[in-house]
Amino acid sequence: MGAIKGIILDKDGTLFDYGKVWGPVLSSAISRGLAKAKMPEKRKNECISDFCRIVGVDGDGNTYPDGIIFRHDKLLSATLRVLSLTFHYRMNPWRVWKSVKGILNHEDFGLSERLEHMTFPYVKEVIKAMHDRGYIIGIVTTDTDISTELFLKKMEITEYISFRRTKDSPTHKKPNPEAIREFCSEFNLESSEVAVVGDTIVDMEFAKEGKAGYAVAVLTGSGDIEGLGEKADAVYPELKDILSDPVLFS
Repeated sequence: MGAIKGIILDKDGTLFDYGKVWGPVLSSAISRGLAKAKMPEKRKNECISDFCRIVGVDGDGNTYPDGIIFRHDKLLSATLRVLSLTFHYRMNPWRVWKSVKGILNHEDFGLSERLEHMTFPYVKEVIKAMHDRGYIIGIVTTDTDISTELFLKKMEITEYISFRRTKDSPTHKKPNPEAIREFCSEFNLESSEVAVVGDTIVDMEFAKEGKAGYAVAVLTGSGDIEGLGEKADAVYPELKDILSDPVLFS
């Protein structure tokens, strides 16, 4: 492994705890969508709980590693699980899928108003520390341009980010390594000089497919400690712990 010169980070679940931020937002959206799909009132709580597990997060901030939001590479099997539950609860399949699709498309869900009351401790400190070390920093996320910009401004790290790829970018999505290739091309780097930081198996596969020099996982997203431990070069409880990483901050 050569000296690391650039760092590509995921956003949701990496810069902040996915469950704490998105859990209440997405569970509320799921509940509204299932209500429109005519979920059985007597089994309402059970129904919402089952669908939250498929999506990957519930209203209490619990995350499920095999959920759709964490395993975009397994969308077909997730779709079959959604259909199975839809028929199990005798709901309108079109309305159920519309609700799930809205979540996958990162619809706003009143995000800007919710962000006003949120804090993101340590994020600016860590990103600034990376920047001060001379690292070129990129964000590659499946979130939208608008949502990503809202988060970066709220966390006060926009000025440190030199490269950004989102759901709205024409670049192929993770785990396809195109974003790594574009990052390397733009800043004249070798892939071995790039570190990838993420919270999901998809992020780690993205690093591997892109021949990144270093793959770091944090447990504030999918929380899949076993799966991430097998694929990452280093695993940390949360973003701030990266400050002690012997490769990035030796």
